[in-house]
Order: sequence, then structure tokens, then C-alpha cells
Amino acid sequence: MQAQTQTNKSLSMTLQQAVEMAVEHNFDVRISRYQPLIDEFALAGDYSVYEPSFNSSVQRAWQTSPGSVTSTGVVNFANRSDDSTAQASIGGANGGMGITPWGFGYQLSSTVDKTTFFRGYDTNGLPIFADQATSRAGIDVRQPLLRNAWIDSYRRDILIAKKTIKYDELGFRLQALNIVAQTEQAYYELIYDYENVKVQQAAVDLAAQQAREDQKRVEVGAMAPLDAKQSASQLATSKAALLTAQQTLGTQENTLKGLITDRYREIYKIRIIPAEKLVAVPEQIDLQESWQNSIRLRPDLLQAKVDLERKGITVRYAKNQLFPELDLTGGYARKGVENNVPDSLGDIPEDRYPSYYYGLVLNVPLGSSGQRAAFRSAKAAIEQAKLQYEKIEQGLLITIENSVGSITSTMERIRATREAREFAQDALEAGQKKLEVGKSTTFEVLGLQKNLTQARTDEIRALADYNEALSTLAQNEGTTLQNHHLNVKVK
Repeated sequence: MQAQTQTNKSLSMTLQQAVEMAVEHNFDVRISRYQPLIDEFALAGDYSVYEPSFNSSVQRAWQTSPGSVTSTGVVNFANRSDDSTAQASIGGANGGMGITPWGFGYQLSSTVDKTTFFRGYDTNGLPIFADQATSRAGIDVRQPLLRNAWIDSYRRDILIAKKTIKYDELGFRLQALNIVAQTEQAYYELIYDYENVKVQQAAVDLAAQQAREDQKRVEVGAMAPLDAKQSASQLATSKAALLTAQQTLGTQENTLKGLITDRYREIYKIRIIPAEKLVAVPEQIDLQESWQNSIRLRPDLLQAKVDLERKGITVRYAKNQLFPELDLTGGYARKGVENNVPDSLGDIPEDRYPSYYYGLVLNVPLGSSGQRAAFRSAKAAIEQAKLQYEKIEQGLLITIENSVGSITSTMERIRATREAREFAQDALEAGQKKLEVGKSTTFEVLGLQKNLTQARTDEIRALADYNEALSTLAQNEGTTLQNHHLNVKVK
């Protein structure tokens, strides 16, 4: 949402407008939004292992063998052959078996082979050649029964990749939550800085007025020139404090701009003016409810839970690898044998020469120290992850309790600083009246002015701290986004 333009060089902006701009344009939020998308592309790549592959080859070979005479006088005539072979299969890459998401392996294959070979000589002494064509079409299958039966490396990677998508979606949500909380606090700080500039300007005005009055007293001989230097010094000090406050205001404006825009060059000359004031709305906070909110909503705690699930998948896979390899295998094929290729292919539909097989393949490693070490390592990692989850949870509980205490104490500070500011105002007015009738001194009045300025600063500081404490509590609870009705999604 764009803020409404107040003047050509300023923007009047509400807190809601600021946080909406931050969610849409903050660089950190935009960067983290891409990670789940990258994870989804990686998951799609993991699934490609189940895509079948077509493999084929064509080959022609010639072979000639020389004639010979044996020791017994038998004559072997020279021989030559011409062999053409075509193969095709559907299965895995590089001619291997294809796999399915449940571990079942398969390969559909076909072969056509035509051979021309020497058979001897006819009565005229001429060589006789014959052709033979062989065709085959079949399927071979393999199903793991123990190792790689209910999980294998491919299924493990896919399951972990799915959890990683969820993990990084929570990471994106955590980034958005933190940026919104930072924007809230930067917005409250900006209000404070604007109010502090007003306080320091008022202090300058008071000091200037006092300096003018003291100068008049010097001119009529009612005050020594040296005493008037006190008010002049106070005026210079107040002006310096005002300049510092103005510089702090400019810096805080830039901080807020950095949070809400990705086009700083376009707005760096525009002043942001908060459309809201610092107020203290009493909140009734239930510590137990805040704790439950954090367990249910806090993204980093939910990330730790997802990490536990990822490590559980690794444990499941490592445990499966402790089993021996026992696979059920089988296959069926039809064959055709004729003098030419078309006739041999015609034999296949007629199932004239069928063949099939089935069996078991057992592979028992005589040593499994590597698999056992991997299993123990995976179990240790999941125990470590459990402790990490508990640590994050406990840290949130402590932080939330501290935030609740801070809210309560800051509300008391607001009441105390308001009273102090009212008393300081009354004391200054009384001191000024005494000075007018000669019952007080400039030094005392200047001290009362300092007290009033400090009391005003303390009051607005307490108001800003209270609102920032509420923001911090919502951040720790994980309720920041829903408080602003923000539904952040990966695009």
C-alpha cells in the first residue's frame, strides 16, 4: 500500500502502511521468498529419477577366419560372417533398470539379430551362405524385500526435500515476521525522534526567552553581566542538543526507509512523517497464553520441529540399510527364430518360443560396521536436534516472560514520567514567578528548565519503549503478522 502524499517532499504514513510496504519491498523478505521456490525446483529434479529412459543401439559386425589343415589331414575352409544387431529398452539410464516410487525395478527390452554365415560349398565348389534372424521381446523385474524395500536413497532424498521446502517456507515467514517487527520499532523510534525534536526546540525557546529577559535585566542594572552568561551558555547547549536530535531524526528516517523500500534512490529526499502518535493502550497479558502462542506460531520453533522430522527420515533410512539385500526377481520373454527378420518378428505375437524365470537374490555383507556407524550417527543427530528444539522453546519462554515484565514496568514508567513532567512544569512556572519578584536566581530557573526538558524526554521515551515492548512480545509470540492481518506467501 502506498502512503498518501502530504507535500511534494514528504509522506504521511501510518504504521500499517509501513509494515505492508516492508513485506512487499524489503530486500531481506524478497530474498528469502525465493528459497522455497529453489527447493521446489530441486525436488522436481529428485523426482526425475523415476522418469523412464529409452536406450537403443545398432551394430553391424563382420568376421573372417582363415582356412586350415589339421594334423590328421582334415581341411577347414575359410569362413566369414555378417552380423547385424539392433537393441532397444525402456528402463533406467545407461540401459539399467528403471525404478518406481515404491522401489520396484523394471526393464522392457527387445533385440533383433540377423546373421549371415558360411555353411560350406556346393557340388560345384561354390560357397554356400545362410541367414538366421533372431528376435526377442521381454520384461525383467526386481522388487526389494528387505534393504531398500520401504525406503531407499531416492525416497529418502525426496522426503527430506519436501521437509526442506516446509523448513524454508517457515524461514521466509520468520524473516517477514522479524522485518515487520523491526519496522514497527523503527516507526515508534521515528515518532519518538520527531517528538524529541519538539522537546529540544521547546528547550531552545525557553533558553532564548530566558537569555532575552536576563539581557534586559543587565541593561537596567538589575543583573550582573556575568550572571547573564549562564543563560547564554544554556541557550548554546540547548541549540547543540537540538542539532543532535535533528541528526538522529534524519538517521532514523533512513533506517525506516531501508526497511520499507527497495527503491531508495526514489525516496531518499522525501521525508516520512508518522501519521500516528505515541500512546499507551493498557494490555491485559496472559503469560500462559503467550507461551502457547509461541509454541504454536513461532517459525523458528516450528523449523526446529521440521528439522527433527528430517533427521527422523535419515534414521529410518539408516535403520533399513542394516538389513541384508533380499530381492525378488523375475522376467518373461518371447522369442522368434526364422531365416529373415520379418518372420522372426512374426513369431513373437504367436508366443511360439516363450521363456520366463523367477528367483531370489540374497546379499549378506560379512561386515556392516559402516551401516551401523551411520545408524548410530543418525540416532545421535536426532537426539541433538531434540535438545536444540527444547533449547529454542525454553529460550522463547524466558524471553516472553521478560517481555511481559518489561511491558508492566514500562507502563509504570509512563505514569511516573507523566507526573514528573507535570511537577517539573509547575516547578518551572513557580521559579519564573519568583525570579520576576527577585526571590530566585537565573541559575535556579535554568536548572528547572533542564529538569523540564529531561522530564519531557523521559515521558516520550517511556511511551516509545512501551509500544516497542508490545511489538517485541508479539514478535516473540509469533503473532506479529496476524496482528497486522498480513498473509505472507511464497510467490
